[in-house]
Amino acid sequence: MTELVLIHTNDTHGRLRPPVTDRLRALVEARPGALLLDAGDAVSAGNLGLRVGGEPVLGSMSDLGYAAMCLGNRETHPRKEIFPLKVDRARFPLLSANMAAKGDTPLPVRPHLILTHASCRVGIFGVTVPMFTRKQWSQPLCDYWFGDPLAEARRQVDELRPQVDLLIALTHIGYRQDQVLAERCPEVDVLIGGHSHTDLEEPTLVGEVPILQARSHGFYAGVARLQVGDGRARLVGWEKVALRDDLPG
Repeated sequence: MTELVLIHTNDTHGRLRPPVTDRLRALVEARPGALLLDAGDAVSAGNLGLRVGGEPVLGSMSDLGYAAMCLGNRETHPRKEIFPLKVDRARFPLLSANMAAKGDTPLPVRPHLILTHASCRVGIFGVTVPMFTRKQWSQPLCDYWFGDPLAEARRQVDELRPQVDLLIALTHIGYRQDQVLAERCPEVDVLIGGHSHTDLEEPTLVGEVPILQARSHGFYAGVARLQVGDGRARLVGWEKVALRDDLPG
């Protein structure tokens, strides 16, 4: 058996800056070999906004060593002239399996990532809350659309599970939808979620799938310990670590 550590954040909304980043860096350095992931909405801009010069937080996350991030609704934009500019400072993969582009419009996200980490084959896929769909009245104005995240999650699991030792769902669809995903995709080893700003005190188990989320706005990072072997993984420990002093009561 191999032990692997995941450190995860979600919905930081531009708060990943000092001293939060200093504490997060110390957390990562204290756990050499940990895999650092984010479940979306890291930027400070709104759904239709664009910060001049790009989002500094994505550069900071790159420097911290994030391995991947699920695309959040705040990172999206319906126009091809703007969407790439919102995320161009990320030097790590952005994941959203249920996002598509019209025609030959470039799509600055990928559905999943497979990497070798701590001698394990790790598969990570992302799904995002649908922001623009094929049926919306505004679709003629959009260069992108989103499909059903639950249906796409099922397709990702079918493709990735035979290839990996550890399968991670990195989602930005909210806690309730995460529970549905976990029920429909029991082959997932761990689900790291965002969007609903859910403050879990312990993992939620749906069948044998643990759901993790660490509130929002950089208050906490989650630290998960997994044992990986025989083509599957099992969560053996999880904690929230405070990154700010002004914690909510």
